[in-house]
Amino acid sequence: MTQPEGIRERLRRTFELYAEGDGESARIRAEHLNQLARLTPLLMVANVVAGGFVWLAVGPAGGVALAVWLALLGSVVLLGLVRWWHGRGRTVRKASVRGLHRGTLHAALLGLCWGWVAAQWFPAVHEAERVLLATMVAGMLGAGAFALAMLPWASLAYVGLIVVGGLVALIRAAEPLYLAVAVMLLAYGAVVSLASMALARQATALRRARYSQARQQQVVSLLLRDFEENSSDALWETDAEGRLMHRSPRLAAMLGLSIDKLREVRLPQWFGSRSHDAGPLLAAWALGRPFRDLKLQIGRGESSRWWSLSAKPITPTDGSTTGGWRGVIADVTEAQRFENQLRLQAEQDALTGLANRRSLMNAAQAAMSLGRAGWLLSIDLDHFKVINDSSGHSTGDEVLRVVAGRLQALVEEGDLVGRLGGDEFAMLRLGDSPRRAPQAMAALIIDRLSEPIVIGVKRLHVGASVGLARLDGSVANVEDLMVNADLALYDAKRSGRARSVVYANALGAASRRMHTVEQALREGLGQGQFELHFQPKVDARTLLPLGVEALMRWEHPQLGSISPGEFIPAAERCGLIHELGALALQQACLAVRQLPGLSVAVNVSPLQLMEPGFVASVEHVLVQTSVAPSLLHLEVTESLMLEDAQSALKRLHALRELGLQVALDDFGTGFSSLAYLRAFPFHTLKIDRSFVRSLTEHADARAIVNTIVQMAGVLGMRTVAEGVETDRELAVIRAIRCDEVQGYLVARPMPLGKLQDWLAGRPITGPQDDVDSRIMPWRLTQMSPPTTMFGNDL
Repeated sequence: MTQPEGIRERLRRTFELYAEGDGESARIRAEHLNQLARLTPLLMVANVVAGGFVWLAVGPAGGVALAVWLALLGSVVLLGLVRWWHGRGRTVRKASVRGLHRGTLHAALLGLCWGWVAAQWFPAVHEAERVLLATMVAGMLGAGAFALAMLPWASLAYVGLIVVGGLVALIRAAEPLYLAVAVMLLAYGAVVSLASMALARQATALRRARYSQARQQQVVSLLLRDFEENSSDALWETDAEGRLMHRSPRLAAMLGLSIDKLREVRLPQWFGSRSHDAGPLLAAWALGRPFRDLKLQIGRGESSRWWSLSAKPITPTDGSTTGGWRGVIADVTEAQRFENQLRLQAEQDALTGLANRRSLMNAAQAAMSLGRAGWLLSIDLDHFKVINDSSGHSTGDEVLRVVAGRLQALVEEGDLVGRLGGDEFAMLRLGDSPRRAPQAMAALIIDRLSEPIVIGVKRLHVGASVGLARLDGSVANVEDLMVNADLALYDAKRSGRARSVVYANALGAASRRMHTVEQALREGLGQGQFELHFQPKVDARTLLPLGVEALMRWEHPQLGSISPGEFIPAAERCGLIHELGALALQQACLAVRQLPGLSVAVNVSPLQLMEPGFVASVEHVLVQTSVAPSLLHLEVTESLMLEDAQSALKRLHALRELGLQVALDDFGTGFSSLAYLRAFPFHTLKIDRSFVRSLTEHADARAIVNTIVQMAGVLGMRTVAEGVETDRELAVIRAIRCDEVQGYLVARPMPLGKLQDWLAGRPITGPQDDVDSRIMPWRLTQMSPPTTMFGNDL
């Protein structure tokens, strides 16, 4: 009597999901269908591949029937793939019995297809093809049965139709041996069906056990942990409509109500009316999603409190579709106030009180997220390092505070001023209708920051350069906005400082070109693409050669000839100036040995000179090449005096002690003072070509050059006029008693071999710099001025 009941119980549990049942059954059905959906693409592909083998096995003998079968199989496969495609990426939470029935129908269609294959063509083909068909049908039977095991009716329909088709095939074949095969087929189908039914029962039982365990642990795991960790927490429980079911004195005290009044409270509405940031809580409540450590600010101002809420929905056990909530409230006011203080410090510059870089970028990111337009003004103080070095860092800090105050005084509605670091500031302009246009604001900033700053007895002057970048849809992210503003700022500083530049795409192209040059530099150094050219310097009276200046040239195989004005700043930016300078020194010293009696001057970057081991490296090169120190001249620019005057002075004296001579290049265009000239051990002043070009046209330029020459004579320095290109310029240079001249009138820069020919008085041939072959040393012919000049030479 017990055995039939046991079978009935197993059958009930196997097919229990085909009754509507409660919400738990719906969720289990959904999980079974989701699992089958993940296998659908693989199963459909397997059917297509097997269908191809059927076509190969049956061949032309299949005729119209094969075509119809293939069409039916393709339609069933396509139907499965379309349904899978529409549901991809979506996880079904609940499923009705109708979903299981649809799965059963689709499985029956597939079973019909493969039963048809066996019944229709197994008797008609040869022995080899029979083996192939039997293998495929048996394989499809087993694989499909277990893939459909979570849907037992679908698995049974699929297996049953294939078994029926197989039996029809064996009967039609009419061979005695196939009777035994038919018995085996029935046994195989029964075993597969029973196994798949057992898998279905086991999978359903496991899922029910999991849901039961989750219900049992749902309240305990949340409330006990939170309550034990926070002694001041308050527990709460509501019904499905949000009315409080669990009412405690602690909760009443937190809500500011009496125990009796708690009966009237609907918790979601209470939070929504007292907190401006209750949106996430209300959304989670409406969707039935648990939440943890969700912070709410209750009230405003100094009396506001911060609560942390954690809760989970109560899973109903009576078959209803909705339940209440259980959760805990923790008062985290003190911790939140401390966190707010830390956040304020993290978003505020400690020195000036302005917004810091992080705060400014967050504001820009928020504006971009909302689709708002605006401008970013990047502001950099000009020559601030001089103030720090000459007056001390405390004075420099006070200057930064004054600058911050002046910038803050200019802001309009929607403006945010911040300090990015060092002497870099920024203004983010997001106002809808500002009184001043961005360019007008930039001009006003430059004007206000150029006003003197009085600190104690000191009257200090700083200037500013401004780069402007538009914040709109064309900017992908905040980083790009900052880069655009920095590129515009860099262009403003490069073009003379104390001015503003608006970012344009051309600046971006220039930046990309700059990056390309920087990338190619290291490769060029490694492959020997750099070569020194030499430009003679001659006595202004006799025109006899006294020395040469070494000028680095770079011919890149893809980029072509790259100007020193381009690759030297790039080398300084990417840290390769030391390697490039060392190469120039090495090649120049080797050239000295082939130029008897002539000195060679090499340009030295301020970064190179300020390197701690620079003096030792120069001494090493001199010893290595056996060159007399007096034949090596080093040329530095006036910008050296703005970097670290004391360290620079120390290194220049060390070079002089080695026996080298030092020249001050491009004198008159920078920031030199008589005090610097007296302190620094210069042997030579090189008068910038901009003065030389004006000698024959402007009397004031002649007066300036004359003054420089006389001052140099008083200080015991020689003078060199750069860029002499005409006989008239040479005549004026002679009249004011300049010592040496250098320029195209004498000779253009040339490789060492052509320089030796020039010195020997041999004609110079070839396209190099379009050198006139008639020009020989000590016999100069006037040349027309070139269309371009070589600047920033190393």
